[in-house]
Amino acid sequence: ESAEQCAARYGFGRGRTCNVLLRLRRCPEREVCTSDADLDCIGVLEWPDFGAGILVECTLHTDGAITIREKSVLYGSKDSGWEARFGQPSFVPGSVFVISPTQAPTSTYQDDTNSAYDELLGSDSFLVKSLRNREDGGGRLRVTSEMRLFRSKRGSITRQEGGINIDSSFASTSSPPPPICFDSNFHAPSISLSKDKRTVTCTTSDGRGTVFGNVGFTKGVHYWEVKLEKAEIGSVFIGVAEKPGSPSGSSQGSSYGFESQPRLNRWLGWGFVNFRATYTAGAERVYGAHCHAGDTVGVLLDCDSGRISYFFDGVLYGEHILNDLGCAFENVSPFGFNADGCGSGGAGQGAPSGVDGGRSGRYPSNGAVRPRALWPVIGLRHPGDRVTMSSKWMTSHGVDGITVLRNALAVDEVFCNYEGNRHALYRTKHVDTAESNAKLPKWFIEDSFFEYNRWKSDKWLRSSTRGSGPYKLSSYGLDVDLDTSPFACAAACAAIGLPTAFLPGDLVDVKRSAGRILELQEKALVLGTYQGRLFYRLISQKSEGGSLMEGGGRAWFWDESEAVEGGLHIIGNGRGLSVELPKLSRFKPVTGGLKIVYQGGAVVRSDLEIFDGSENIGKIPHGIVIPPDNIIERRLNSCGVVRYLVDYEPVGRGWISSRIRGGKEELIVDTLPSSSNGDDPLSQLLYATPEDSATVWYKNYLQAIRNNGCTNDLESVESKRNAFLETFNVKDIDEFSDLLATGKIRRCNELESDSLIAAAYGRIADVLPHCDEIECSFADCALIMTNLSLPQSSKNIELEDLFKTIDSVAFEVASESLLHLSDDLPSPKSLMARMAMLRALNRRARLGLPWLPVRPSQEGSAIFGGLAGFGPPLERAGRSFDSNSQSIWVQVPSISARLRKCRGLLFCSVKRSFVDSVMDTTATPTPLSHDEYELPREVRTVRVNRLKARRAIASDDSGLKRKHSVFSQLQREMRGWSGATLRRGFIAKGHGGQKRAFKVKLVGEGVNDYSGPYREVFTDAMREITDIDSSGNTSLGILEPTANNQGGVGEGRDLFLFAQSSDKKNRFDEVSVHLTTSLSTEEQHLLTTFSSLTQKQDEISREIEESLVFLGRLVGTACRHGIPVDLPLPLGIFWKRLAEEHVEPYDCIQEIDILAFKRMVGSELSGINTYVLETTLSSQRRLLNSFTEGMSSVL
Repeated sequence: ESAEQCAARYGFGRGRTCNVLLRLRRCPEREVCTSDADLDCIGVLEWPDFGAGILVECTLHTDGAITIREKSVLYGSKDSGWEARFGQPSFVPGSVFVISPTQAPTSTYQDDTNSAYDELLGSDSFLVKSLRNREDGGGRLRVTSEMRLFRSKRGSITRQEGGINIDSSFASTSSPPPPICFDSNFHAPSISLSKDKRTVTCTTSDGRGTVFGNVGFTKGVHYWEVKLEKAEIGSVFIGVAEKPGSPSGSSQGSSYGFESQPRLNRWLGWGFVNFRATYTAGAERVYGAHCHAGDTVGVLLDCDSGRISYFFDGVLYGEHILNDLGCAFENVSPFGFNADGCGSGGAGQGAPSGVDGGRSGRYPSNGAVRPRALWPVIGLRHPGDRVTMSSKWMTSHGVDGITVLRNALAVDEVFCNYEGNRHALYRTKHVDTAESNAKLPKWFIEDSFFEYNRWKSDKWLRSSTRGSGPYKLSSYGLDVDLDTSPFACAAACAAIGLPTAFLPGDLVDVKRSAGRILELQEKALVLGTYQGRLFYRLISQKSEGGSLMEGGGRAWFWDESEAVEGGLHIIGNGRGLSVELPKLSRFKPVTGGLKIVYQGGAVVRSDLEIFDGSENIGKIPHGIVIPPDNIIERRLNSCGVVRYLVDYEPVGRGWISSRIRGGKEELIVDTLPSSSNGDDPLSQLLYATPEDSATVWYKNYLQAIRNNGCTNDLESVESKRNAFLETFNVKDIDEFSDLLATGKIRRCNELESDSLIAAAYGRIADVLPHCDEIECSFADCALIMTNLSLPQSSKNIELEDLFKTIDSVAFEVASESLLHLSDDLPSPKSLMARMAMLRALNRRARLGLPWLPVRPSQEGSAIFGGLAGFGPPLERAGRSFDSNSQSIWVQVPSISARLRKCRGLLFCSVKRSFVDSVMDTTATPTPLSHDEYELPREVRTVRVNRLKARRAIASDDSGLKRKHSVFSQLQREMRGWSGATLRRGFIAKGHGGQKRAFKVKLVGEGVNDYSGPYREVFTDAMREITDIDSSGNTSLGILEPTANNQGGVGEGRDLFLFAQSSDKKNRFDEVSVHLTTSLSTEEQHLLTTFSSLTQKQDEISREIEESLVFLGRLVGTACRHGIPVDLPLPLGIFWKRLAEEHVEPYDCIQEIDILAFKRMVGSELSGINTYVLETTLSSQRRLLNSFTEGMSSVL
């Protein structure tokens, strides 16, 4: 075939529509640009029809136009699949689109003058090099492309016109994306689309009809919500699929060719059916929850890790349920790779594979990676079913693998500099050799300086969202940086039509959610804004469902249907001082009135939403004109229907629709042109955008602060606070580098100094708002550090008012942490610079820890003092290999060794998030039961007789106690259970969000296990092992009280040790020291290191070790499931050994036996005493090994 025939076979030469997404990188120049200069930036133009993303250079012109120049392919295929656009397989760079704002609405997003979006239109044309036009005798072919983009409307009030100097960053907020609509060219004949293309309705029962969305995704993480208006059980399919016939479509879809319409009378792709099941290629699997009319289903598509998850927002028996349903499919990555491996658990939780044919391996692409795009799809099969695509959705370009790897190696490079190793495995940039700070790379100092300024602004708050997914760090998800500035929050409030501004920290009563009126109101905390939308987090629900622990506690944002009068109400006095927020013109349009043009009249309802609970209060006849003064408000409801709140005297106040819902969507009301003079329209046009309204509000807000007499003290404190913060200004990076150089605590090396600062900063952050080191307030920390540096005898009167704004506990914590170093502390400004550097390191480390090894197997080699290849590794054979052994055994220079050495630099919240993520992603998958109210059969039942256990514990028979105690009953019931069984974390419906590995049956008590009995058996078991009988011994003989506990002396009088058999209970004064005289120093080191392996075994010790293994399993299970247990074990012998921290033997003895410690300190044979301590504590280390083995098998 000729080149022309080949191109035509792929669809070249035919008019077609492709959907694109333009993402612009926020350039630093944007902050300092003015309206008189063009702005150049780069971005990504996504072509999902071709499964590719194009690097583009953009120029934002002052008149609103944008010039887009395509440069190269960032991802996707550049050498195949482009025939439909360029007439040749490979991509052709150089296309230039100049798009300008249009004046008249021409599309879905501009259905009237009240639209929140501007349309930009432009075109590009080029000559095809390799093809000829046969119609004119072989002339050149010219291809013309038209591009139409949509963005939020630009503000019409400049900062000068507003009469106020607003920070230029206010004008650079990101634009919220237009709502996802349905594609009118890709839907089944049995499905009809609404005029705005956001609602689809099933009209006939001709098979299972499918309709595609107008936006596809190839890369990144994306979340959107679908509202079920009318739905029969099992008749709605919500998911994603490849678009048949597109260049990036599936092989099955491409077989349709470009000549025929693809068959869409069957459900395509991977999705969730609203009768609690997933569906793909005819196969169903139990999953999720039953969804009914009025419920909302969220879809989370993670293209980078190849997972599809769902989120349920519904009402059940009057209770508002918010539930992350977990992973539904894995191995659906558009590029053919799989993050976890199908069926291997992980974040996929054993979900079915998205590859046709089921579970077909870890890398099903087998080397043939074909880029493809996944599109939102909806399937309907029952006539009357109706589904609406919500305006709430989020999208992220994601993080590529190269960036992830660079970040992990950048963290290691910083650790290398702390270790003194200048030959890091990877250098991100040139290392600064300046004498001011020779050990830190230049790129890291720049990172730290950026973090310092960002932290000092107190403007940003990092938060997870519904699109973040259930498992931390398993995916980068859709975590957002929220803007907490008053102006940004006021603009977001104006965008949804609130009468006053909600500022961060305000508490709000929530009475509406996703188009429903809640029977039980909820309380929410305002967080900030992102992309012009106001985010909040629910903090309380008057229900028992545990929704806040199952996903409902994540941040989300409100839309205008929820902000209708009575939907959201501030609790108490808001931080916005009740300053009125001007309404946008689209909420109160300037018209000459509304004329009823529908023959049947306009039905007046009591509520914005159209559902069974909204009362029909009357009808306005045909031909009636409602004057402008009687038009109270205009809003879109949750289904995208334009509704007017009007006053009509014969009926009263109520809501009427602009169009008939369904069918031909005839007009109900017609907007009459305004007949008033130019004054009123001009005043309304000033508030065409949220920024216009926020500009006026911000001016009045500042004036209210000055004029309000009751806030004089507040204004004074705020002015003092601002003046205080000015003393912490850093003009440039050179000054910041000098501050870092002087920020080290004297008489400490850099690692010790920064570890002390990080520990103190973490303790301070625990008692300050947010309770997270990375989100702690700069001003509060600066005040605490300043107070710490002041002499105890002097007081700064000017700062006293500022000190009173901080909880006194924070000052006490800071004093306890650093007061002993007060003479060696640097200046507060240098300390804050050092803290900013630690924050920058921890931001990177939080995302880098999953990729850094903690302890590779090579470190267990025998030549390095390990036992790999000869049995268990040394660390599991007694925990004798501590920090003192580093000078004896060869230390392997590795990433893991540096990580462990520098772990003091990492904040507790960073470590905790990593551990939580590991536990979540290693949980054993649990298939759901067909009955959603029954536990799966994989969750076994454990029978416990607590009545018999209490009688046994109260008796004097030790054998009876060990036989019938709760601990012993649990041990017998779980004797044959593997660690994978206890790693299960199933959350049953109606159990308050409690994770569980088994079900508890309390014999003779007549109670059902709805998580209460499950938690109680852990508490009872821990209480039994520490129960002391009349003889002073523990009831079960697993633990024994320390000497300090028995004598009631010293500190830690409530502590216990691991029990030992009677013949091994050595007294400190009875240990023979003759052996030490016959051993060399090297032999003594060997004996000390491996002393726990030389212990003799007997039947009693084996029983104790078995009980300790099970105790470790119980503790590990409790940690996984968030159940607090009381286990009073010594810090030195147990907890520090478990964490492999440095422990002094004398400190261990002092903690458990203060009298023996005093005798040994007074002895002359100090060297022999050290050996005696090591050999004496070796038995405890061996028992600790048993406990650790049990705990590690679960954790």
